[in-house]
Amino acid sequence: MFRIIAHKRYHPTTGLFPKWKFEYDKIRDLNVCPNKKELVYSTTNREGYNKYKSDSKKCENCPLLSQCTRSKYKVKVVTRHVW
Repeated sequence: MFRIIAHKRYHPTTGLFPKWKFEYDKIRDLNVCPNKKELVYSTTNREGYNKYKSDSKKCENCPLLSQCTRSKYKVKVVTRHVW
């Protein structure tokens, strides 16, 4: 007998902004959060995803922080595939 396993789609964490709320600026290669702050390129992992991180100093006083991340360091990380 074969088991059929359905493909699981991405589901954002409840209560936090989904990834598509962060606009990608192709010219400058960065993401912009809903509060118009920049998430700059950090690294590319082995699976081919670019990581973009926010600046914790800019985010610590943001009114949307509780909807953005639960990180104790107040840093938002957005990943996007290179393709």
